[in-house]
Amino acid sequence: MTTRSHEYLKQAPVAGHARRTAGRRGGRRALAAGLGAVVLAAALTACASNATPVSGGKKKPTAAPSAKSKAPKVTKGPFVPPRLEQAWKSAPVTGDLLRTKLLGNWRSDTALYVGRGTGITVLDPDTGRQLGTIEPPEPGMSPCGMSDGLGKDGLGAVAWLKGDPDSPRATCDHVTLIDTRNDNTARWTTTVSAEPLGGKPLTDDTTRLGFTGDVLAIMTGNTVVGLRTDKSTAWTWKNPGVRPDTYVLNWDMAIGPDRVAVLLGTEHGATWTYDIATLDANGKQLSATPVPMPTPKAGSIDLVSATPMTALVRPDSFDHTTPPDLVTFTREGAVARRIQLATQAGPATIGQFNLLGRAERYNVQLTDTTAYVAAGASLSLEGAPTQVAAFDLATGAHRWTRPVGTAAQPRFVGADDDTVYVLGGKTVSDMELYAYSASSGDRTRISTVKAPDSLFMLSSAIIDYASGSLATIATGSSPGPGVFMFRAPSS
Repeated sequence: MTTRSHEYLKQAPVAGHARRTAGRRGGRRALAAGLGAVVLAAALTACASNATPVSGGKKKPTAAPSAKSKAPKVTKGPFVPPRLEQAWKSAPVTGDLLRTKLLGNWRSDTALYVGRGTGITVLDPDTGRQLGTIEPPEPGMSPCGMSDGLGKDGLGAVAWLKGDPDSPRATCDHVTLIDTRNDNTARWTTTVSAEPLGGKPLTDDTTRLGFTGDVLAIMTGNTVVGLRTDKSTAWTWKNPGVRPDTYVLNWDMAIGPDRVAVLLGTEHGATWTYDIATLDANGKQLSATPVPMPTPKAGSIDLVSATPMTALVRPDSFDHTTPPDLVTFTREGAVARRIQLATQAGPATIGQFNLLGRAERYNVQLTDTTAYVAAGASLSLEGAPTQVAAFDLATGAHRWTRPVGTAAQPRFVGADDDTVYVLGGKTVSDMELYAYSASSGDRTRISTVKAPDSLFMLSSAIIDYASGSLATIATGSSPGPGVFMFRAPSS
């Protein structure tokens, strides 16, 4: 297990330890001494609401549905034309791999926003033409974080650092509120820094940003600050480490409409323990003390969602036999259930997807009742091919496992109460979009996605789907374009 040193408080480099410069964020949540290459990557585009699951335990695989089972009727989910073709592609991403990593993406009514450490580009979703960029508030600044989507009235937030991103003195503590409905103008810029610890400033401030209701929540190294859209402070929460004798670091944050979950790491010499604090929409901590989390010997603990509130406990990335666990919580922040993600196709393959300066995304799709994961050997002809599995959040039961296709790389596009939508196939040939019944797992092919004219890695692209258009966004430097857009053919 990796450790974090008190050298973090000093304004000097730490030998052998990756600081959070433009590409530094991943080390904060990686508990293993070394993580293997990411096999799967995913976007959480869940149409989810709050849930209160109850118990857990390993369940036997469920039996296949009878021949009388009916395929899902696709009536509620995202409208998908029966065929999607490449509409446009953007220019290739070039430059330093760390600096060009994806920060995040927004989609407004009129534009697609793609943020990287080198800048935030605004694209026309119809043509791919560049409409402009979001300019920093001061010369010499570069983006280091983006809010997870847009809030009400088309508002988004960007965090900036000034000077050399690789400098140990660089701090990602400037935040700008962007109005995407008013020519991307900046409503205001302010500085949000961590509380000093032991008389020393935390210089490695974090960039977790997101909206809970009308409040922008900003996580620093040891606080979470809620700002109203007029820049006034709605509330401030301080973790237990904001005192001279304890070193506690905010590692991650998940934000929902009325809940904020914060993952805390506490240093104990060469080891760390982990807890989760749950705040309501007013920044009030719901339990007297944060809830302890089981600490894996080697692996990671990650927040996945605040709606429903869930966390992942994953084994070492080199351990391909131990299933990860999905931990669910009550609305008050207590642990409700720990579900072992084991299927007859093998353990769930949870692809950690590092974005620059913000939380990871995972190949997990959540609704208020169900968790969907992928399992199996996607890139191997040996063993079970990749399959999709469903787990009941209320009971912890493994509901079903169904195939996607030989050597397919499934990616979740969205879900509703009755159906999960899965993109499968290889990028060297046409891909297909399937609808799986939430209750039975019965599958219906609802669309074909024509292969792009350039090779791209489906496993390392963010998927953004809305209103019949499917965008795949490269996460870093790659041989191909940065964005592919697919939609129904014009004729």
